[in-house]
Amino acid sequence: MKLSLFNMVAGIGAALIASSGAAVAEYPEKEVTITVGFGPGGGVDTITRAAADALSTALGQSLVVENQPGAGGGLALTALMSKPADGYNLAAAITTTVSFDPHTSDLAYNIDNFDYIGAFGVFPEAIVALPAKGWKDFSDVIAAAKESDSGLTYASTTSLDRVVMAAIAEQEGVMLKPVPTKGGAEAVAQTLGGHVDFAYSSGTYYAQAKAGELAVMAGLGTNPIPGFEDVPTLTSLGYDMSSVNMVIYAAPAGLPDDVKAKLVEAFEAAAKSDKVLEVLAGRNMGSYILTGDAFDEQIRAQSAQFKAAMK
Repeated sequence: MKLSLFNMVAGIGAALIASSGAAVAEYPEKEVTITVGFGPGGGVDTITRAAADALSTALGQSLVVENQPGAGGGLALTALMSKPADGYNLAAAITTTVSFDPHTSDLAYNIDNFDYIGAFGVFPEAIVALPAKGWKDFSDVIAAAKESDSGLTYASTTSLDRVVMAAIAEQEGVMLKPVPTKGGAEAVAQTLGGHVDFAYSSGTYYAQAKAGELAVMAGLGTNPIPGFEDVPTLTSLGYDMSSVNMVIYAAPAGLPDDVKAKLVEAFEAAAKSDKVLEVLAGRNMGSYILTGDAFDEQIRAQSAQFKAAMK
């Protein structure tokens, strides 16, 4: 009887230990969802879906990609804030969704509400104009604006480009007047049609520029634009303004260290996959990758820059 009772107690103890071990099983135990803050078929969506298989392999779990477009990625990030910080829900947006937009709009989130996992590629943002203008780079654009009593017009696609151009206009004492458009395609069309003097574009201009139909005046990034390495950046022209806009992946703030480390490792692996590299190359976004602490540091530095520019 005593032996039987001992065996019973031992069995219960073993069961408790087993159930305790199951409760602390290593992440991830179930599928991971990435909510893309833009519509199907766009750059952020295409890159995320290209990375899905590699991410799934790296994590050892299935990966679900869904779309929640709106507010330049802001709706998906707002929804993400209500999700638990357990690594099973991420959102895909672009850098400026968190580094710029909170400084210009009354949003429910700010840069501190998220943990930053990784970023893929760099949008080849640039200022473009018709070759017939005869301008070699953006310094010629400013010279033309100074010679004109009414200033110059440009096709605008985002609040970001309006802040950048307003800061430059103030610095140079010229008028640079935005003509709002519904996106990159319309901005390019307005420029090709001669309806504006120049345009800001996040990358839609690229095919026309390679064909010689548009001239690239300046890049907005900190590095030269691939394929247009001789074109100066705004920074190299003396403007304390840049935009390194990437496809970014974030989680609710407060991820456990081991969970964040596994996600960072998975995104580093996915960024090097042939499928992701092919999609980035097709969109002229290079093979740039930034993850973990380095990513967090850069996005916060960019946020500080935009905050200063707003003042």
